[in-house]
Amino acid sequence: MPQVLSDGRVLLSTTEAMQLSGLSREHIQRLLRNKTIEGIKPAHDWMVYEDSLKAFLAQPRKPGPKGRRKSISTSHSDAAPTPSQNGNNPHVAKKA
Repeated sequence: MPQVLSDGRVLLSTTEAMQLSGLSREHIQRLLRNKTIEGIKPAHDWMVYEDSLKAFLAQPRKPGPKGRRKSISTSHSDAAPTPSQNGNNPHVAKKA
């Protein structure tokens, strides 16, 4: 249950912040440790200021990585064979 402080600010547990934002617990904790969003850690668990979380969520963000990048490989099947591919490499001794 959110806690309303004497100054009117609302504190949320990390579980409540997860439900409100759709972010993972680990991501919220990282944002708190990096001071990207405001909160307090009175004991073991973090408490997040609701206004700080909402301000962060209102900011436009770039999407994250789409997954593993594929390397671009060029196919040599259309190219003419190199000297080493057709057996005409002058640096390699020919078998008798």
